[in-house]
Amino acid sequence: MKSFCTLNNMLRRNLEFNPDKTALIEGDRQFTFSEMYDRCNRMANALLSFGLKKGERVAILSKNSIENAESYFTVPSANLVLVMLNFRLAPRELQDILLDSEPSIIIVNQEYLAHFAQIQSELPSIKEVIFIGDPAQKPAGWHHYEDIIAAAPAATPNVNPAEDDLAALLYTSGTTGAPKGCMATHRNFYHVGRSLTLELQMDADDVGIIASPLFHATGEVTLMNHIYSGTTSIIMPMWDVPTFLELVEKYKITTGMLATPMVLFLAEFGDFAKYDFSSLKKIYFAGAPVTPVVFQKAIKIYGNVFIHLFGTSETVGQTTILRLADVAEALAVGNNEILASCGRSFVDMESIVVDENDRPTSPGVVGELKVRGLGNCSGYWRKEAETAAVFRNGWYYPLDLCRVDERGFIYVVDRKKDMIITGGENVYPAEVENVLYRHPQVSQAAVIALPDAKWGEAVTAVVQLKPGENVDENELRSFCKAEIASYKSPRRILFIDEMPRSASGKILKY
Repeated sequence: MKSFCTLNNMLRRNLEFNPDKTALIEGDRQFTFSEMYDRCNRMANALLSFGLKKGERVAILSKNSIENAESYFTVPSANLVLVMLNFRLAPRELQDILLDSEPSIIIVNQEYLAHFAQIQSELPSIKEVIFIGDPAQKPAGWHHYEDIIAAAPAATPNVNPAEDDLAALLYTSGTTGAPKGCMATHRNFYHVGRSLTLELQMDADDVGIIASPLFHATGEVTLMNHIYSGTTSIIMPMWDVPTFLELVEKYKITTGMLATPMVLFLAEFGDFAKYDFSSLKKIYFAGAPVTPVVFQKAIKIYGNVFIHLFGTSETVGQTTILRLADVAEALAVGNNEILASCGRSFVDMESIVVDENDRPTSPGVVGELKVRGLGNCSGYWRKEAETAAVFRNGWYYPLDLCRVDERGFIYVVDRKKDMIITGGENVYPAEVENVLYRHPQVSQAAVIALPDAKWGEAVTAVVQLKPGENVDENELRSFCKAEIASYKSPRRILFIDEMPRSASGKILKY
């Protein structure tokens, strides 16, 4: 049984190199790596004192916080399985995930007492509730997070998790159906921290920020990178651009990860000149394909500091990387197309674009992406059919249509399920969206298919204009026809005030 690449060992290595360095900062609270290790061991022992056995689940419902960050280490170190809940979900959506995962214990932040109260009676698996917040607000019969830490022993828990043991269930965002719990192991998380540390060449001068939700892969991989590399993490409870830039200036932040929509928000933020963000060196992002227009604008404002990754919950992190040197080299010779790429394979991951016969495609030919490596999870929790559909022969198929260029750079063309067939022609929504983003009055765009009696499906654009701007449907359609084939241009254009988004920031098309 291999037991080196575990979450407890990842955190413990900082006792040798960085015991007195600050590990976590949230508001006016902070802990060193030594203090964090002590707290995590105590909480792990406290969980075991409730009589939980190997593999039982522990859920947490909270915004980004020190407690959320600790839970990635406390729960798996007790040989239990973490369920990090999406705090943006409605109570009934939370109930669905909790019924699927059946946790024995749930940790609830004070902010979400009302949410939990609506569903608590429907959750028979939950035996104990741990409370985060003002002790005076703790419901009767619940345990306070800090009280049980103080009362528990600080010794390393008397369990020995293996690298292949289940550490967490990472629930997908649900944009492709009901949320599924991706079964992530200790080794998956260890790989994420180690590989990012290597790829980003983390050093002692780095200061990190956790700006993305910790229930999402973009938040989780940031934490793993920081803990593995011994980097201080500044935790943002909720994302907003001014707070992000204030924290960057205050702590001289160099690194962190964003969901792709956050890059858009940074690029469109008008007051960026009020802040000193010169410390930024390597801000990596993922979650949806980036529009080159947005990427280029972000680089113009903040510099060549943005690293495009591709990854999924199923890969527990990144599978490809577009490095800063790749971007600099391409832009130096006027190759802006590189900004549409998600790069090439990441450390200890392999990403290949294949045809319908599972053979690698030629450059420029659209095929389906498949990935394998140390990040791939063990499948979906209690969903054998769904697992078998996308995990095959050691590979994971994320259902993304891609192409590669002559140098092996991968370009995500679109989601396989999103491709539009109109009049017998294939149209990739991302290609049309990229054109719409080039119009000076368009803020955001999403292209979908609507049924059409003549053409089968009609290319339809949903557009959000920039504040105070006005443009009509015909002008936008003409703009598109000047850039792409007529059959690809939207037959219908719908204007809305604000794009609907998932909890992870992705535009909800359906």
